Amino acid sequence: MKMRIPILRLLNPILFALFIYNCSEDRLVSNLDHSGLTIKTLTIDNVSAQNYSVAPNLGTNESLYLGTKNGLNIPVSFIEIANSLYWSFPFDTTIVVDSLRFITYSKDSLLSIGSTPNLFFLPDSQFDENSSTYLDFSGFSNLEWQDLGQPNLRTNSESDTSSDLYGDYLFTELVWDIDTLLTVLADTLDSNQVWSKPDLVRSFAMQFANSDSNFIELFSEEATTGERDPKIVMYFRRTYDSGDSTIIEDTSGIVYSNGDLSIIDPGEISLSQDMVGLSNGKGLRSIINIPLTEDSLPVGSVIRSAELILNYDTTITDQIYNVILDPIDNDSLALDSNFVYEFDPYEAMGYPYRVSTDTEDGKCILSVKEIMQNISLGNVTNLGFKLISNEKNDPFETIWFDTGESMTSARLEIIYVTN
Repeated sequence: MKMRIPILRLLNPILFALFIYNCSEDRLVSNLDHSGLTIKTLTIDNVSAQNYSVAPNLGTNESLYLGTKNGLNIPVSFIEIANSLYWSFPFDTTIVVDSLRFITYSKDSLLSIGSTPNLFFLPDSQFDENSSTYLDFSGFSNLEWQDLGQPNLRTNSESDTSSDLYGDYLFTELVWDIDTLLTVLADTLDSNQVWSKPDLVRSFAMQFANSDSNFIELFSEEATTGERDPKIVMYFRRTYDSGDSTIIEDTSGIVYSNGDLSIIDPGEISLSQDMVGLSNGKGLRSIINIPLTEDSLPVGSVIRSAELILNYDTTITDQIYNVILDPIDNDSLALDSNFVYEFDPYEAMGYPYRVSTDTEDGKCILSVKEIMQNISLGNVTNLGFKLISNEKNDPFETIWFDTGESMTSARLEIIYVTN
């Protein structure tokens, strides 16, 4: 016998859908004649902005760079090799280490030996992936480093499964023979540390042999989950007994990069009075001030939408560029546009007020409804906003926004409801 389904169970999904629809953020009764509320619009076009510079750090970038490009100079890139049990193998009597290979990877399948860097090693060298900049390496010299020469090149093919159209792509392996480093790499007394501790220093540097116009881009540890990371491959033979016989096994182990960083020198940067720029490679950021008063936006207003509209020069930036806007959380200070700050002098609020968007067709439209609503309610103080480039953007690209007195200058457009 079939069971009867209660009518209420059938109505539940319908009632739930109606409830969600009526509670939708965008649903607002337009006829407010009897509610005492009014929908209003507000445009603030006297938005001001100012550039400032922070010494660039590319520690989270998915590539390592060397050479000169778009006026930026990258004199050296550092790679730190992680600690590993493999470094104890030279002290194991059952293991014979045959060779060590240092490997990095390039997307350029046509790379020639003449455009590759030299590899250097110095066990006492240290760098901080997240904070080191060119200010820390002014006058850097590799004279005390061990020069391991240029690499051998191997071109490889691999299937690309990251897109709908599978196909093979070529890449180049840069391979250095570093057998001579086995003793020092496995030295348990290196840097006065015990080998099992994670802070043992095993740093490498890459530099071109001369200051020519070469440029190379390599995969960093941020790019993949290991397959393209800078690494050391140890080839060894392990001997062990199996019953009445002795077996010698040829095998290998991989020690991955523990951190890497390209030191980028932005050089002299020319700033315009009517344009504000963003660039990871140049360290360019900006502060935006939006004059919002109780006279312009009544306290307690309910904001339906708030969009900060910035216009940029498409002749300079012809690709998608991701921009981040973050409200400032500390008191304003006097900026010196001619000074390069070692660290960003502004603290930001972060999420949920931090927003980002991609540029498109000459416009960058950032939704600032959340922060504007809280400013209107008095929950947040309007101290200005920090405008920065997403860390994934190409460090050699710069985007310039127009903030001059014209129809295309920056503006904030708000739609709100008030009594």
